[in-house]
Amino acid sequence: MIFFLQQLVQGLALGSIYGLIAIGYVLIYNTWGVLNFAQGDMVMVGAFTVLVTYSMWGLPMYLAIPLAIVLCLVIGYIIELTAFRPLLNAENQRRLIATIGVGIFLRNLAQIIFGADAYPFPSIFGNKSMNIGGLVVVPQDIWNTVVGILLVVLLMIFLKRTRMGKAMRATAQDREAARLMGVNVRNCMSLTFVLASAIGGFAGMLLAPKYFVVATHGLTFGNKGFAAALLGGIASNAGSMVGGIILGILESLAAVYGSSLWQTAIAFLILFLVLVVKPSGIMGKKDVRKV
Repeated sequence: MIFFLQQLVQGLALGSIYGLIAIGYVLIYNTWGVLNFAQGDMVMVGAFTVLVTYSMWGLPMYLAIPLAIVLCLVIGYIIELTAFRPLLNAENQRRLIATIGVGIFLRNLAQIIFGADAYPFPSIFGNKSMNIGGLVVVPQDIWNTVVGILLVVLLMIFLKRTRMGKAMRATAQDREAARLMGVNVRNCMSLTFVLASAIGGFAGMLLAPKYFVVATHGLTFGNKGFAAALLGGIASNAGSMVGGIILGILESLAAVYGSSLWQTAIAFLILFLVLVVKPSGIMGKKDVRKV
């Protein structure tokens, strides 16, 4: 029983990060109406920015992480300004291809700058494990879980309680109606994209101590985040975290009771099952249109 709970704890920590990545997909899909397949590469950007500010520049962590977040915000804004905004009114196929192109560009740029080698990253919260009721818990896992869930909760409060958050939600629901109500739709769409990029980057910062930082980092975890978004419901902010936690737990259990190959394949199996059985996801609603 303890061993099973141990896997649940580890799966919860990993799933919380998947949920953070997934909510980036959800935010951009709801606002822009397109899946951003470069979202996973912002995870890689976040991991490399904190690697540069902390390990290479030698800044203390309390300065390195905020600076890395600012860099992710700036990079996200540049991508939105140069690659997404010009295609705002283009067909969905063209915008989808643009997201794939941006992801390929970011991965290759990272390889040019940092090479193909994997970089180790020191633990942010310490490596000393704790024994809690027989469970061996690493501080990094605890903080990943707490910070991941807390960020999603704060984001939902921001979207529901603040003026800007309500404007972003109105833009996501109906751009034309929001524009008629005086909402600056273009600014809301830009803010949504930059916010999603920063969230993806922050997920990469939390993942950096757990895995080696490498240019293909975002491709791997981007797929996991996309699977989590579909599982929870691509139109549901809360569903993204639910889907991420479920995916993380399933991966953790599959690695122990199956094999590492099962752990790799579980995300793609979930993608297939969700698309076939319940395309709207666990917390998603069916898209009903009157004609």
